[in-house]
Amino acid sequence: MSNYFSRKDLIYKVYQEKSISKAAQKLFISQPALSVMIQRIEDEIGVPLFDRTTKPISLTEAGMEYIKATEAMMHTEKAFENYLQAYGNLQTGSLTIGSNQLLSSLVLPRFIGRFLEKYPKIHLELVDDNSVVLENLATAGQLDLVLDNHPLDRAVFEQHIIRQEQLLLAVPRSFACNEALLQHQLSCQDIRKGTHLQMQSIPSLDAFRDVPFVAMTKNNETRHRFDEIFREAGFKPQVILELDRLATLFSFVEQGSAASIVSDTLVQYLNTSGEAVVFYSIGSDHARRDLYLSYKRSRYYSKAMEAFAEIFKEFSQGEAL
Repeated sequence: MSNYFSRKDLIYKVYQEKSISKAAQKLFISQPALSVMIQRIEDEIGVPLFDRTTKPISLTEAGMEYIKATEAMMHTEKAFENYLQAYGNLQTGSLTIGSNQLLSSLVLPRFIGRFLEKYPKIHLELVDDNSVVLENLATAGQLDLVLDNHPLDRAVFEQHIIRQEQLLLAVPRSFACNEALLQHQLSCQDIRKGTHLQMQSIPSLDAFRDVPFVAMTKNNETRHRFDEIFREAGFKPQVILELDRLATLFSFVEQGSAASIVSDTLVQYLNTSGEAVVFYSIGSDHARRDLYLSYKRSRYYSKAMEAFAEIFKEFSQGEAL
């Protein structure tokens, strides 16, 4: 009997890349060779899996069912791998972590380093993307753990709060608006010491009505909070530039170009003195958010997942650089 899924990895890679040529590059084979192999699989099945008349290449109805079955098998294979891994004392196996850009670039490297030092035989992969993509990947079973500030469906995911994050107003020290707000100001070192968590002196955002701002792009969770904070303040700030990375945004503040709203996690972990910036606490519920460690409820909670969560506890307890 024919095994239609013996080369499911080829079909799935074309589906992921939406291109035979790109898939061939990732698989380290030639495009003509991959095209022939896919055609043979389709001939064996008896129906085409890809519609080659569209650009990019798309799935046929049969192709969609093939991918659905492939993902179900991948999930089963991964579950069995995790089961075996639990009995191997972390001497083999893999761990795939999804994270937002800030955590993956500034926070996770040190914890991943500690994990790999302790468990060098575990293959670890980090996926850096926005909250929507991370949720979709986790739902499809392609991520073991997700570290993000986006609440997920509790019916589907087990989700644990690992830390509360504060958003702060960051303003170039050179801006004239700071002169009347000395009693409200916080330094980079104050943030790293946690002084802002007890700060009672909060300025009115109206003092920054005429200040230029840089902000995250509109599909970003931080941007949503940015908009809500200023909506509560009763005015729309002058946004002169939108960016997709918080660290890049902060560099504009340091250079004296504009003010912005940033997270205390960024300030605590970014390798900078921050002397060119002053910070202010924000009196809004939108300035406080939770960071979550999440995993799919139907997923086997492996020893590797447990071990990484244990190492990551230091972050939840407030450790910073």
